[in-house]
Amino acid sequence: MTTAEQRSRTRLSTSHAVTLPLELSLAMGGVVVPARRNRLESVLPAALSSLAIAPGIGCVALIGIQYHRVGGQEAATGLEPYNEFAVIIPAVHGSRTNVPVAQLVDGEIGGYVHWLPVTTEPAVALGRELWGYPKERANVTVTDGPNGIRAVVASRRYSDREAVRLEIPRPRFSPRARDWTLASYTTKEGTLLRTPVQIQGDVAIGIGPSVGTTLEIAPALTRELRLWRRPLGRLYGSRVRARLLVGERITE
Repeated sequence: MTTAEQRSRTRLSTSHAVTLPLELSLAMGGVVVPARRNRLESVLPAALSSLAIAPGIGCVALIGIQYHRVGGQEAATGLEPYNEFAVIIPAVHGSRTNVPVAQLVDGEIGGYVHWLPVTTEPAVALGRELWGYPKERANVTVTDGPNGIRAVVASRRYSDREAVRLEIPRPRFSPRARDWTLASYTTKEGTLLRTPVQIQGDVAIGIGPSVGTTLEIAPALTRELRLWRRPLGRLYGSRVRARLLVGERITE
């Protein structure tokens, strides 16, 4: 176990005690859509650069998450499972170029969390107090049914009605076992924070259009990030485990 993985216990303002790394089990389904890169650059911290997938084009991931458990069995947090919807901007830290693909040679890819509505106040406290995640309470419905994952977000921040509606069909092919460690970027107390997120489980990834995938985005959110509505790819996982480690401050 590395230093970053040493267990530490923190008590939230809601009185819930949380042990890090935080163990999670979940189902998730999401899409990646293209967006105007200059717009994404304007909302990212200065130390990050939007991942370029083509000249002038970046991308945004939209992911619905249904948590089954928050905290491992040996270190239960008392936090009830909740639903979440993540709007993440794939970004690169440390790159000296904006050329597509070349960014990955000298930089570290991760995802900057732009918006993270959740269904409970303890979930808001968990994300904001430990990692600076921009969580806010909203009506988020995520269901993992026989036909696939469906996520609906209702938030007055972007719409009086639905901000996002996303449906990902259950894949026709068997998902592959994945074992990823990703960098999650947030801003906490004015400082950029990098949090390693370890993900394990069977996750299906598809590239290109998908029959049955539905995506509706409120005009206000579309304008804010200059989003396209035609997905470039999608992911789906019904039984996924994740570990969130202690965040590391990035000072430059």
